Amino acid sequence: MVNPTIFEDRLNSPVYTTNRIPKKKGGWRELLVPEKELKYIQKNLNFYLQLYYNDIKPDCVHGFLMNERNGDKTRGIVSNAQAHTGKAFLLNIDLKDFFPSISARRIKHQLFNELDVFANENIANAITLLCTYQGYLPTGAPTSPVISNIICLQLDKSLMAFCKERNITYTRYADDLSFSSDNYFSDECINELKNLIEQHHFKINEKKFRINSSKSKQTVTGLVVNTKVNVDRKYIRNIRACIYNWRMNGLEFATAKHYQVISPDMEKQTEFANKLKGQVEFVGMVRGRKMKFIRDTEEI
Repeated sequence: MVNPTIFEDRLNSPVYTTNRIPKKKGGWRELLVPEKELKYIQKNLNFYLQLYYNDIKPDCVHGFLMNERNGDKTRGIVSNAQAHTGKAFLLNIDLKDFFPSISARRIKHQLFNELDVFANENIANAITLLCTYQGYLPTGAPTSPVISNIICLQLDKSLMAFCKERNITYTRYADDLSFSSDNYFSDECINELKNLIEQHHFKINEKKFRINSSKSKQTVTGLVVNTKVNVDRKYIRNIRACIYNWRMNGLEFATAKHYQVISPDMEKQTEFANKLKGQVEFVGMVRGRKMKFIRDTEEI
């Protein structure tokens, strides 16, 4: 059990440590991880916030949800992509600085003024203090994902209404917004979408703003959706090459070739093995486990 006195002393100045994890396309992502006592409380609070959000979540949301069954499908990265298969045009919008852009003031207002279940100022204040750091939503807290979904409720409802009128399919996975249609996205439509997003106090990452037709590769949260949900061929080729090197020449050789280093230590080899197995599991989740290279990994 957490000592309540210890926590009360630290309530207004929680301790977070900064961890850096590599991004897929280079660079680093910083995670603010709460101290042990606070993390324990946030994990418990997250469970109840997720239960609440599960009953009010819009149909467009596929990310940061409880591991639950929705009919015969689980909402997640695959279901998010499936909604956009076979469309003539796909528009992808990424929200800039997603968690840091959500302030404590905004969280308190949403909980207290917009959601009846939290219409008690003391409860709204306590949740806000427990879940924020230096006035905003920290990237590594267990409660940040579900709170970001709660904050996006009005945004999701507005975008769903806008898209329904124009026969556009809309889904959101965290900060990735995807729109697909058999009709071209006019400048007027795009400007209206941008204005709606900005009206809800989010900024668009212009570097990741893109429109693709069915004549080019269309991707939603990393999955190809032109005709069916699939994994990029280059991604699979890289996995196959890594598995081949491992089976034929051993783990040390495969690790050295992958990271382009000489004599990788055991820690690096373990990192490579776990990464590769995670990639195989991902492909199996998307395409099924009947592919030969997936069966091959079971023998390693």
